[in-house]
Amino acid sequence: MTEQGPTPGRGFEVLSDETRLGILRALSDRLREGPESPEIGFSDLRRRVGVRDSGNFNYHLEKLRGRFVTKADGGYRLAPAGLQVVSALITGVYGDGAELGPTELDDICPVCEERLTATYEDGLLQFTCPNHHSFGNALVPGVVENRSLAEVIEIWTLKTRQDLELAVENVCPFCYAHVELSPEFDRMDGMSEVETRCSRCGVRLEVPVIVAVVFHPTAAAFYRDHGIDVRRRPLWAPEFYRPVDVAPVPERRQFDVTVELDGETLEATVDDSLSVVDVTR
Repeated sequence: MTEQGPTPGRGFEVLSDETRLGILRALSDRLREGPESPEIGFSDLRRRVGVRDSGNFNYHLEKLRGRFVTKADGGYRLAPAGLQVVSALITGVYGDGAELGPTELDDICPVCEERLTATYEDGLLQFTCPNHHSFGNALVPGVVENRSLAEVIEIWTLKTRQDLELAVENVCPFCYAHVELSPEFDRMDGMSEVETRCSRCGVRLEVPVIVAVVFHPTAAAFYRDHGIDVRRRPLWAPEFYRPVDVAPVPERRQFDVTVELDGETLEATVDDSLSVVDVTR
């Protein structure tokens, strides 16, 4: 008899009951209370969830055990997957999305130098210009709530940097499976990009070649010496495009990258896996 692996979607079936979601919320509340021990005994947990029937409550609790809830000596506690579910519920991943904008920014498009406009809708924060150049990434509604546009953009910048760092390392930032790189050695509005495709969830990301370069310590130091913190600057920052030349070299399946700032030059070579082969300044 062959043992079956995890069935896709089974986690959603397990969570398709208000009592089970109530259990996860109660265990999460316990964490926020800040006790030395995050466990809750069976009776206390049942009281918090508000279920009178002990047998019925135990049935739902057992459905969560192993994947979403862990049993310890002091009772029950959230497993990492359970914490992720509660975090998703709190931030609004599965709820109604907020909206923001469209709001015109002071920043300009690095490609055509037109003003950028920010719009948040359906969980996507996107920046576009009148010539349809765009930059965007997903943000859960909880990020937008009670924050200014400037604060939301700062969080978007940090998250997008993290997502791209994972993609450069061939890891999907959404499901953490392996991603396949599909470099196209041509120019697109002065920017060369490599498309990543996830083998599991199917998501696609377009990673500008310059991103692989600025993550390199030598390049980050080069920018820092010119007063630029690459960790905080958004993807559309002009210093990542206007003083940058990305030259595809199809015969070597590489990109030659040159960055000029204040009369100083940084040169780098990036291969088709987005690895920096060489960098000099």
